[in-house]
Amino acid sequence: MRGLFANPSLTIPAGEAASGVAVRSETLRVRSGRVWITVEGQSHDYWLHAGDSFTAAPGRQIVVEADRDDSRLDLVPTIQWSTMLKLLARDLVQRFTRSGHVVVQRCSRNLSNVRNEVRSIP
Repeated sequence: MRGLFANPSLTIPAGEAASGVAVRSETLRVRSGRVWITVEGQSHDYWLHAGDSFTAAPGRQIVVEADRDDSRLDLVPTIQWSTMLKLLARDLVQRFTRSGHVVVQRCSRNLSNVRNEVRSIP
């Protein structure tokens, strides 16, 4: 049995298995073939086909076995919702700060023009 989370992609020969414990949340994507997944502490197993994905929780032993054909898996770190929201919030703040700065500059210029026009009235 080979280490499941050692590389970003893995080919499991037909009838063989790979296992491992994810250090952090990982998404397993089946690129080709069909796999059977067993997760420590869960009473049910999962069958995944090419195109399917499975999110592995950290700290649990996971066994993935290729069915009748060789199976290829890609492992992708899962982005947590909290991380995604922080990135989105940071991006929005940067966008509004930049555009807000431009708006303030335009308003200042317009206000300055209005003052000059008011001063020029006899």
